[in-house]
Amino acid sequence: MLTDSKGYQKKSYRSSEKSCANCPLRQSCCGKVTKFKKLEESIHKPLYDRIHEKITKNKRYFKKMVKRRSSTVEPILGTLINHHNMRRINSRGKNQANKHVLSAALSYNLKKYLKFTPKKSKLFAQICALPIRKHNVLKIELFSHNLSLLQLN
Repeated sequence: MLTDSKGYQKKSYRSSEKSCANCPLRQSCCGKVTKFKKLEESIHKPLYDRIHEKITKNKRYFKKMVKRRSSTVEPILGTLINHHNMRRINSRGKNQANKHVLSAALSYNLKKYLKFTPKKSKLFAQICALPIRKHNVLKIELFSHNLSLLQLN
């Protein structure tokens, strides 16, 4: 197990120089300079293989996933690229680029939050949950008055 420059963990497999020395495919497999074959793969390769197998075997599942992605993820990316200055990031360094992307995502989420209107909930369940005491009777009367006003609207 090794960690690459980006911090991802990988499994590394290497052949020995002895086993590749007399192989007729050595030059096409390893190259002219390298004396051994090296393979690196992600620690998540079994998961990648499983989803790839699922996609290639089940065409209906693949179409369903493409349809879901095109209706959920791609419109957001299009909005960020076209309306939130994400076509080009004019900053230096990963930290500054990360700030740019996070601010675009934050502005997108704030716009979405400001347009959000919650559904009217039924207040009757809240009224029934209150324990009846002398000082709560007034609160229940206020809730029932507000409930009747909401039902008129």
